[in-house]
Amino acid sequence: MENLNRRYLCWDDKLIEKSVHLHICAHKPEKKNVALLCDDEWEGECNGYGAVIKTPNGYFMYYRASGSRYCADGSGLLKKGEKGAICLAQSQDGIHFTKPDLGIHQYNGSKHNNIIFTFSDRVIDNCSFFYDENPACPKEEKFKALMDASENGEPRLEYFASGDGIHFTPMYKLGVQGTMDSYNVVVWDKKTKQYFLFHRAFHEKDGTDRLTWEGVNFTTSIRDVRVATSKDFRNWTPHGRIQFEEGQEEYPLYTNQILKYYRDNSTFIGFPTRYCDRVHEKRNFDFMPIADYREKITQHYGREGTALTDCVIMTSSDGFTFNRRDEAFFTPGPEHNSNWWYGNCYPVYGMLETKAEETGAANEISIYLGENYRIKNVNFRRYTLRLDGFFSWYGAYKGGEILTKSIKIDGEQMQVNFASSAIGGMKVRICDVDGNFLDGYESYVMFGDSVERPVEFEKPLSELKGKSVKLHFTLKDTHLYSFIIK
Repeated sequence: MENLNRRYLCWDDKLIEKSVHLHICAHKPEKKNVALLCDDEWEGECNGYGAVIKTPNGYFMYYRASGSRYCADGSGLLKKGEKGAICLAQSQDGIHFTKPDLGIHQYNGSKHNNIIFTFSDRVIDNCSFFYDENPACPKEEKFKALMDASENGEPRLEYFASGDGIHFTPMYKLGVQGTMDSYNVVVWDKKTKQYFLFHRAFHEKDGTDRLTWEGVNFTTSIRDVRVATSKDFRNWTPHGRIQFEEGQEEYPLYTNQILKYYRDNSTFIGFPTRYCDRVHEKRNFDFMPIADYREKITQHYGREGTALTDCVIMTSSDGFTFNRRDEAFFTPGPEHNSNWWYGNCYPVYGMLETKAEETGAANEISIYLGENYRIKNVNFRRYTLRLDGFFSWYGAYKGGEILTKSIKIDGEQMQVNFASSAIGGMKVRICDVDGNFLDGYESYVMFGDSVERPVEFEKPLSELKGKSVKLHFTLKDTHLYSFIIK
């Protein structure tokens, strides 16, 4: 039996007992403004691996600033790269970010920059950030960062901590095995009171694990996501690869970007970047912009000229087994001089709730994506979805019906997040556990587009408090994104 002590997300069929003419729709984010313009000299064509965090002092965006080995701006194929740096941008609205003048690290003779990490003896490949919501976490460690810190060919993750999100102290290396050459993330799970670490490794088609670089072949080995858990952030228990629901195809995932969905803490949601080398179908590249430059890259660096990346979406209730949707969530988009390259569609880790452009409209979810990767300086663009708007239950014009599994009424008011056409609408009925309609618990036909519309019944919902019921939805040209009883 389900306990309705949370928001129910209409993202799959796990809550559905039976349905008629129901469609589960995936929704695409809407392209918005450039949230952060990366046009300073220490930034470059390999900016990326970003993270956005809501802090007590506003919104922080961390990102890697790095030049590449090559450049498409006519300055020559071989461009001397930097060791890289980690930078910070800030915002009060999550819509426009600015770069503070931190004065911490010197670049090219000046400390007037937004760099918080750089090393003279280490190339920075990745550094992930999160704000620790564990109530037992010391205040001087509320901001956590993990950086790939391989030693003598042995991959390691190094932990850095901070109380202000700007000045970080190296702490210790995590005793977790994996190749770590990707964006490795940590999630605090309030439900199980433990940390989840999702990190990079490889395996072979026969299932052989590659937890170090020994035996890894970038062409044949499969990039995967591993999970480990910890109660104290120091002692970690490995659990192997994350699993996918039965029958789902296996293919390389470059990043994972897994976090807890902030409006329903029982749900993990991830935005992994999917990797595909299309070397055997590369004639397509002849018809794409800057084809001659791509051919040069392919001749010098092989897969970096023929591999492509996009982004999919996956969800989980436990952090170990995921339902991965194989249709792309982000694609490179209409062809132009700076896309359809290896490095496209890397989402910034995290999401923020931001105001809508229209006065009086509900807040939206903002997600950020780097653009121009490997071609010119990478900017971070904002995309938006409605609250809970990744998927929906949808009934077409001719109508659809849903009967849920049993849930427990733990509140006194029901609210729905839905959107109808002008002629469409939705009706909600409450049923007993056998599916029979209960007298006095049939709503009027609701139409409109609201993220929190109250559902009105003839009888008070409070009279059912503590009882197990089923919900019956009738949808006509209407999307249902979520509902809650509180």
